[in-house]
Amino acid sequence: MSTLKSAVAGTVGRAHTLSLLGLSAVPIVVEAVQLNGLPSFTIVGLPDAAVNEARERLRAGFHAISMPWPNRRLTVNLSPADVLKSGTGFDLAIAVAILGSMGFRLPGDVAVMGELGLDGSVRAVRGILPALVAAHDQGIYNAIVPHANEAEAELVDEVTVTPVRHLGEVAMMCGAESSFTMPAEEPRSSYADSVSEAADLADVYGQEEAIAALEIAAAGGHHVLMVGSPGIGKSMLAQRLPGILPDLGRGAALEVAAISSLVGERFSSLPSRPPLSAPHHTASPAAMVGGGTGIPRPGAITLAHRGVLFCDEFPEFAPRVIQSLRQPMETGYIDIARAKASIRFPARFQLVAAANPCRCGNILDAPSRCTCTSRDNRLYQASLGGPVRDRIDIQSVLRRPSKADLRRGSTTSSAEVHQRVSQARERQIHRLSGTDADHNAAVPGAWLREHTLLSSASREVFENAISRGDLTLRGFDRVMRLAWSVADLAGHDAPSDDDLTLAYALRGGRDE
Repeated sequence: MSTLKSAVAGTVGRAHTLSLLGLSAVPIVVEAVQLNGLPSFTIVGLPDAAVNEARERLRAGFHAISMPWPNRRLTVNLSPADVLKSGTGFDLAIAVAILGSMGFRLPGDVAVMGELGLDGSVRAVRGILPALVAAHDQGIYNAIVPHANEAEAELVDEVTVTPVRHLGEVAMMCGAESSFTMPAEEPRSSYADSVSEAADLADVYGQEEAIAALEIAAAGGHHVLMVGSPGIGKSMLAQRLPGILPDLGRGAALEVAAISSLVGERFSSLPSRPPLSAPHHTASPAAMVGGGTGIPRPGAITLAHRGVLFCDEFPEFAPRVIQSLRQPMETGYIDIARAKASIRFPARFQLVAAANPCRCGNILDAPSRCTCTSRDNRLYQASLGGPVRDRIDIQSVLRRPSKADLRRGSTTSSAEVHQRVSQARERQIHRLSGTDADHNAAVPGAWLREHTLLSSASREVFENAISRGDLTLRGFDRVMRLAWSVADLAGHDAPSDDDLTLAYALRGGRDE
């Protein structure tokens, strides 16, 4: 077995890894050098607390594989030094660099990621999928990853993955002799679709109008506001929206999986169904849009990317939280600027907001039992957020099911609606093939005005609504987008007057 005595002071060992900044990654070169002097261990290059704590994990790991720890002044540099390094995924790369300073080299350019346990075991880390996608884009086609992340890593077809369970395996790859006890295998977890099989529209009795509005919303990717008394089924309907949305394509599924990986979820296959994120009404702005100290973390709107963001009791959210949705609802992403990093997270979500008709919730079912004053009602409606409400395409009022509705039972199923919605989306993809949009809600206004022909009667209705202030110019564009979704479901080549009328009615008839 080679010893430290054969290693020359000043020999620089190197390893390659990646530092995640949102869903992008910066290639990091880990350098380790042993110099003559009093024994010490220093990590430089903007490491955070988790990276600095690797010193104790590395000492214990080397002891676990019977490798002597350097009895010199050991310095580890994470380059580029002006990029913040966060998390425990640097442990294994630092170990490889230290082995390199001892004369044991890892052959070829390999990205190394993993956390070390005190027994030398290599443990799973978050962000493996987006890191390997970035590694491939930067010309790195081989990677050493924790065994528990193997299934996730193999989803990146162009990168050859070598899973390891112990530091001793990596030491032998570098040419060092080591003795160790292989740890027990960590259990693997599969990606769980956000919608269970039990969440079916067949469970909903009555509410035909709300179901129709939800179908139109799913067809075009439109935002929805549902207003109804407590217990009427708003949450039930919202939770079933992902089940009627089209299946995710491979590109969208990779984006959703990368976000799941970034927050620490593990899976063995790409998701097929859109995700559902449902933050509590006490959520802070950082919890909603992302943030935190150091490198920002994704918020609820990013977890809902390519899926549904469900905000129950929408007026109870803090005004700052509601207003923070304005920009991502328009652009499909959120930029978070901090002192140490500026990160863009994707946030192309479909908002479903649910609200009571008043604060006590009785004004629709039993006006005589309503305890709200007119001032209370005005304040409650204002809390829905005027600018955000202007960005919501469909505003649906839910009524209590009648006795006949309850006797009749369900009128449709998620599978039936899913098929109609998927066909409507295929029409949109074909029609919008020459644009950057793939669904109606993302169509630019210039395309709408060029391709949507209005009759003189419809034009007069909208011009009068705009002149009265009942409809904003943004609202007019949204009515036209909504009309295209109605037309797609009906099989029309272009919106008719009836499609435009229904779209305007779904919009609420006026913008407040």
